[in-house]
Amino acid sequence: MPKLSGEKFYKREYKKILQMVDDQCKTAEQYAQICAMSLSRCYLQLAATVEFFPQANILPGYERILSDMECFACDNQVITAEMARGYEDWCIQVTELLDYGTVQNKSYPPHWRLQLLPGLIEKLGTFFVSGIPPYWDDIEISLVGAWLLFVCETGHKHPNPRNFNYYMFIRSKHLDIEAIGKERDELRAKLSKSVTYYDAYEAISDTYKNECKKYWSEAVAEHQCLKAEYHPLAPEDLVLTMCELERIRADVQFVTTENRTKETIRQRLQYYRTLDIAEEQRT
Repeated sequence: MPKLSGEKFYKREYKKILQMVDDQCKTAEQYAQICAMSLSRCYLQLAATVEFFPQANILPGYERILSDMECFACDNQVITAEMARGYEDWCIQVTELLDYGTVQNKSYPPHWRLQLLPGLIEKLGTFFVSGIPPYWDDIEISLVGAWLLFVCETGHKHPNPRNFNYYMFIRSKHLDIEAIGKERDELRAKLSKSVTYYDAYEAISDTYKNECKKYWSEAVAEHQCLKAEYHPLAPEDLVLTMCELERIRADVQFVTTENRTKETIRQRLQYYRTLDIAEEQRT
């Protein structure tokens, strides 16, 4: 029997856990507890992106969401439609920031976590509008951390040479190019709101491309090295992803155990906020 690739293995395990959540969680409260645990584990991933957006108030909005979900899961606090609209508005604000901010995900992101932020926000936004509170039962949000780590491991820890971008690499290695790139980002943001910046943007883009040529051979060498070292992703490469899938299995067993107290659930939620799930290693 042929060995599964990392991608196929992940998809198979993902489907198995989705079915497990759906089979064993019987109440809206249990779904909410599993969802809250998954979102709590994403806390430090979101917190790591805040430094790139000092002008925005990102983290308090996410903390409010986690706090409200904890109160719903542990204290029977009702999450109203108005509260849910507030969560959706927060997602929209972050999306607009990514689209028009001075640091753009469509250009070279200064940190790999920033590459994952648009997808995370999109999944959250879909979750918050998927049902009338408190009847959320979108089980896929329970696996948002597994999705995030799979993207991390396939795009950052084990990158495919086919996705290598010469300009992105050069900008990441040279401060002079990064400075020009930031100026280009700012003009692109202005251009998205007014065509009067078209000529300035075109001029800085030409400068950016010409200056990158000074380091082109360096990027070529890096690309060749990646191709020489690359091997197809195998299941054993998905260390972080598998750790998260195992946590979800444990969470399901935890919340469906009889006589589980609200305090133990609260303690678990608070502990998960302290985990940097993208940096841990399996021992």
